[in-house]
Amino acid sequence: MSDREALQRLSGGENCLLGMVTGVMAKSCNYPFLVWKNTQQQGLPISTTWTTAKGSFSPLQVYRGLPMACMNLGGTNAVQFGATGFFQKLLAGSGMGQDGVQVGGAFLGGLASGIPCSIWELCMIQQQRFGGSTLGTPARIVQEYGASSLSRGATMTMGREAMFTMSMLGVTPLIQQKLVDSSGWERNTALAAGSLSGALLAGVITHPMDTIKSCMQGDLGRAKYDGIVQTGKAIAAEHGVVQGLFKGLFYRIALISTTFFLVNTFKQRTVPLLFPHALKEADKAR
Repeated sequence: MSDREALQRLSGGENCLLGMVTGVMAKSCNYPFLVWKNTQQQGLPISTTWTTAKGSFSPLQVYRGLPMACMNLGGTNAVQFGATGFFQKLLAGSGMGQDGVQVGGAFLGGLASGIPCSIWELCMIQQQRFGGSTLGTPARIVQEYGASSLSRGATMTMGREAMFTMSMLGVTPLIQQKLVDSSGWERNTALAAGSLSGALLAGVITHPMDTIKSCMQGDLGRAKYDGIVQTGKAIAAEHGVVQGLFKGLFYRIALISTTFFLVNTFKQRTVPLLFPHALKEADKAR
């Protein structure tokens, strides 16, 4: 079974489980990149991620919010894999070519995943800034700012996740397969090249959206950042368009490229272990 067809061979529930497992495994490996990216985007010193409120050194501080981050990426990946598999099957039934099925299905799957992802990231960013428990943080947000505050940054998240998933589950494995088939590259080397290419595409295009979203979600009281347009203008006015809207790009490229590589690697390794029947069905179909 080709990696490109893996999600089309699995059921909706199997795709969700696969996404959850690979998401948690990937986030456990590269979480510090996410913390540093969010910290830099909000204009805060990177040193705050490894020092306590009293100023003492504590390396474990950089992992504050990891359970919510694992819930976020695990849950988001579950939705992305499930929705992507659904849309890929739908597009395949319409007679679209395999490349279009893979990329288009991933884009639509990512768009759908942006809704729950926005809420999880909101809670995670609030935890990174102010601490609090996994369950206590959303309760505090609703109590202080109302239930509608949970949707803050959702539009930017949906746009970002559409491009992100298209690159992760569409562009990255597509580039890998093309390099292996046409140039004879070793699979892991081709995956690394595909991951970096996909990360540059997704990272640069969506970084302004991600910066605006992070600032909005870090300022629920709207003391500095209000709506999407106002937030973008405020960031650009204070720091300039490039320095402002593209703050934290290095950490985000590092985060995305490692995520793409890890998720696709874990996907290739876990499908035979979790769903051996899919391999047997693919062999019979040949």
